[in-house]
Amino acid sequence: MTYRPYLVAESARTVLESENDNRSCEEASSHVGTARPVSSWFVTYRVVAVAALGILSVAFFFRYQIANGFTFLAGDRYDGFIELAILEHWYNVLRGFSHWSQTNYFYPVAGTLGYNDGYFLYGMIHSLFRSWGIDPFLSGELVNVLVRSIGFFAFYIAGVRIFQLDRPWALLGAALFTISNNIFIHMLHAQLLSVSFAPLLAVFAHGVLTALAAGDRRALLLWGGAFNCLFAACLMTGFYMAWFFAFLASGTMLIWIIIAGKERRRAFLYRLRDQALPLAVLLCMAIVVNVPFISVYLPKAAETGMHAYQEALGYSPSLLDLVHVGDNNLLYGQLQRSLNRYFRPDLPAFSERTTGFPPLVLLVFACGVVSLGLRNSSPVGDKATALRALALATVLTWAVTLHIRHFSLYEFVYLVFPGAKAIRVIARYQIFLAAPVIAFAMLCLSENVKRMAKPLVAVLCVLLVIEEINVGPPLSLNRLRELAWLEAVPPPPAGCRAFFVSAARPGTYMGAALTGLISHNIDAMLIAETKGLPTINGSSTFMPPGWYLEKPSQPAYQELVGSYAARYNIGHLCALNLQTDSWTR
Repeated sequence: MTYRPYLVAESARTVLESENDNRSCEEASSHVGTARPVSSWFVTYRVVAVAALGILSVAFFFRYQIANGFTFLAGDRYDGFIELAILEHWYNVLRGFSHWSQTNYFYPVAGTLGYNDGYFLYGMIHSLFRSWGIDPFLSGELVNVLVRSIGFFAFYIAGVRIFQLDRPWALLGAALFTISNNIFIHMLHAQLLSVSFAPLLAVFAHGVLTALAAGDRRALLLWGGAFNCLFAACLMTGFYMAWFFAFLASGTMLIWIIIAGKERRRAFLYRLRDQALPLAVLLCMAIVVNVPFISVYLPKAAETGMHAYQEALGYSPSLLDLVHVGDNNLLYGQLQRSLNRYFRPDLPAFSERTTGFPPLVLLVFACGVVSLGLRNSSPVGDKATALRALALATVLTWAVTLHIRHFSLYEFVYLVFPGAKAIRVIARYQIFLAAPVIAFAMLCLSENVKRMAKPLVAVLCVLLVIEEINVGPPLSLNRLRELAWLEAVPPPPAGCRAFFVSAARPGTYMGAALTGLISHNIDAMLIAETKGLPTINGSSTFMPPGWYLEKPSQPAYQELVGSYAARYNIGHLCALNLQTDSWTR
């Protein structure tokens, strides 16, 4: 047998840590006499308390929708309709009416799901609600409610398991994460709510590393399989948040390799070698479960070329955007308006870069990172090293996304990191970072609470909650009006196999220019998916090659429709006039 002194040292440290844990348990039990199992009523109380706070947090996040009886919903007739069309696509898929990668818009181009986020997990939940007879608009909002609920409980579990927070601090962190100001502002982009799955991915990844350290192959396969499946589903749901998770995880791993020390690195390599077979199985599984994503999105990435670096740089955050909480933040809205007025008066009240953090949580996060760096690594060196790596990765990857004038280190990421060219709005990374920022802030408070006066702790906790409150809900979708409009569209004439919109709805939307470009296209997408009739219209960040079906009021529009139909040999094409709600063959 080969003598491995570093593994002996590692085992000795593990034994010492176990003895310390046992000693702590014995000391704790000495206060109550003989150790007793936790009573069932206490477990029930704890479960009820967690569930109650979760319900309250989610209800507070959706308080405006609840107050108006779910009449006005998050979203609008642009991104909101596109999302609903894709959710309806999955409902059609599960009922056997559509191929999973082929939507009913941009007909008959192949793989049209790849022009937008896939909303896979959302679509599964939406299909369940739709099967209960709930209308598509209400169902779409209930999906958001359930996804945000998953985020609360996932963060709570991650706080307890990964950061080893006391349950009250894990609950406070979960509440802050759920109601966070930056995601509230951007709930009109429902795909960004998929950040709710990030803590659950972290829990699964933590399970993989724990099983790897323990040499437990069965647990390694279970945790690894769960991670593979959820990550693949997240890629097919909202690419931004899945990519951000991979970006931060890669940064954390790289920094851990640098700071862990020779002994830990060698021990880790031997653990990988000892578990080579299950790791190979997991690698093969990761490839298989991501085949659908790769098969749809890789060809579209090659076709479109994705986003230019200068375009992405325009959406990267500046130093001021670190605290860009929006004009409607309850505590800092007036300060935000003043800062913008003096430093960047041309910036609109709301933009893609309105993703910053309230100052107090940033301050506590910074204190937590500094104290973590100064902490003695003994006796919990492995945990401290891992947390240091995550904290440093959070700070450094965040810094990389920032720009100063026209310079940003993100250009290096754009050139070398897989998938980076698909990211257009870099500032959304700050929405993703809500999870680690809040987690480290809670870790800082939990470790220093005994040194602080109780009234001060109470005030800090209240302020942390209040500063996340935003009073400007992005509710632009009138459910009852849009549902009545959709139901008023008559059935297509017999023999109609596809359609195009010949005239857009009356009125303007997002300005006259955009109304002529996208209004008819997006309406057509939702009609196509809910009525089960393909349309050659559509709208997305990228369009199919040779597709120019814009401005139906222009005479050239009919010629473009004819050319498109001839190119794809589309017969039995019908026209839908949305001004009169009438069809023509």
